[in-house]
Amino acid sequence: MTAPQEVLAVLGEAGIDTAGDWDLTQLAGGFSRHTHLLSDRSSGRAYVVRVKPPGGLLDTDLGREYEIYAAAGRAGLPVPAVHGFRAGDSALGGPFFVMDRSPGRSPLVWRPKDRAELEENWHSRRSVATDLVRTLAAMHDIPAADLAFLGPPVGFAELVGRWRATHRDNVDVADPIVDEAYEWVLSRDPGPCTPGLVHADFRIGNVLLDDGRVTAVIDWELAHLGDPLFDLGYLAMPYYAGKFTGGGSSLVGGFAEAEWLAEMYATLRGVEVDPETVRTYTVLGTLSLIAIIGIGLRQFASGNTTDPRMAWNRFVLPDLRQDMIRLMGW
Repeated sequence: MTAPQEVLAVLGEAGIDTAGDWDLTQLAGGFSRHTHLLSDRSSGRAYVVRVKPPGGLLDTDLGREYEIYAAAGRAGLPVPAVHGFRAGDSALGGPFFVMDRSPGRSPLVWRPKDRAELEENWHSRRSVATDLVRTLAAMHDIPAADLAFLGPPVGFAELVGRWRATHRDNVDVADPIVDEAYEWVLSRDPGPCTPGLVHADFRIGNVLLDDGRVTAVIDWELAHLGDPLFDLGYLAMPYYAGKFTGGGSSLVGGFAEAEWLAEMYATLRGVEVDPETVRTYTVLGTLSLIAIIGIGLRQFASGNTTDPRMAWNRFVLPDLRQDMIRLMGW
């Protein structure tokens, strides 16, 4: 489709020349956001437009996500530069912001070819693992004072409570495994921490890779101030190493050995990484994914979405429950 003028206006206000033959194409993927490629046929220039549509999977603040991209960029993290945000309704169906198009693509860790490439990189260059752990450490070292717009840090009990409430609000059938898992997590409060920027969905599928190097971290909609070790625990979920019905990669996230990752992260930040805290957050991360799947199933059943992925994701649930049982040592 021809790019709407309101989208081009954002570029113009950022001092970018908008003369050209602009096209806007929606890209595949995305559960809570729609992503469009804004491209100029005459020059080859391209940008990405991120939109919050009505009825998205998670009702998160797009303006806040825009500010996180901007803050991460100022801190030197590999993120696309953002150029402007528009609140309210638009021709795209909701608020949107425009950002650079970073090179590369996101690996799909459940695809054997992508998983094999990540494992080969680990056993040779280790460039993916090195870039990712350095990025994670740098992200967690951003001073909280530079992120005041995020509000106060989210404490452990509050974070657990948020996901538990999300599950209860969207899943009609009681699940004793899930209920017991929440109690198990709550009993393992890691105590006070120095809060940092938590991505909260940090995994190989939310980074762009180009020739084995990280070019961008994307999808910051769940980011908040909190315990940085949540990201390490979330990253360690077996599902995000490609495990689904069959075995995935033995590497954390499909790209690094667990011991190496923890040691490198601890060295870079000068902190201790408690494996039991990481295990607690791996279970909580799994619970958060179960809650999100519950939202999708509810929206599909109620007719609020026709996206078949929302219904298909129910097949992931049994394996996630088994992962939690194993992690909790039951």
